[in-house]
Amino acid sequence: MDGADLHRALVEHRVLIVDQAALEPTQLMELGRRLGPVANDHHCYSTHPDADAVVVLEWGGATKPDAAEWHADMTYRQDPPFASVLQAEVVPPAGGDTLWACMSSVYESLPAGLRSELVELEAVHDMGTFRTRAYRDGGTDAMRIALVEAGTAVHPVVAHHPITGQPYLNVSESFTRFVIGLSAPEGARLLTLLFDAVKSPEHQVRHRWTTGSLAIWDNRGTQHYALADYLPHRRVMHRVAVVSDPRATGRHGVDSAIERQQPALT
Repeated sequence: MDGADLHRALVEHRVLIVDQAALEPTQLMELGRRLGPVANDHHCYSTHPDADAVVVLEWGGATKPDAAEWHADMTYRQDPPFASVLQAEVVPPAGGDTLWACMSSVYESLPAGLRSELVELEAVHDMGTFRTRAYRDGGTDAMRIALVEAGTAVHPVVAHHPITGQPYLNVSESFTRFVIGLSAPEGARLLTLLFDAVKSPEHQVRHRWTTGSLAIWDNRGTQHYALADYLPHRRVMHRVAVVSDPRATGRHGVDSAIERQQPALT
């Protein structure tokens, strides 16, 4: 599948699963590059020695994974990654599944009155619990530096997919901290309501990993949750972040067929 076909499938289905891909790190990096430019580092995770765009996510023993929260990747940046490519290298004997939620489906499930209010709001995103690692490594000074380096962004509570124009809920329990213009208690109540809406299984799909299986997802309009139910067993994943979508031209819709698609996860 060439880059254009891969992009079209990703926009249509939001999440793509490939069984038994078993790509080498350099091949995984090149797959990401079919979709767009890839990131060469991460502010917290290490990268693979043979491919600097491949982040190594390894957990096990007493080390608790940090992705057992609903989130879209790196929304604390003004321009979050457009897509992620994730491959399982070592899987535990049980557990460690990943779930994805369709955020346009979540948005459409909200009452119409609430939806009309949300389109007027913006929210602050920051690095969330990533600050814990920085604090433990170097105290408050290190935490302040990490917050600056990772970035803080303000995004609309309801965003629109740049290709299809479809609205989706754009807040996450990992990274959304405050709603602009609301008091702290008002914002907290609203965000809690929205975070809980994401957790309904009607909006979700779940993938059980096998060694070498691969997932690609559109970070615009999906969130994901990596279950932390396998400790003390080990789980190792390789991830590539595609930082931008060169095919997003600012117009809505690749073609009329994609525009007609209902929220779907495949």
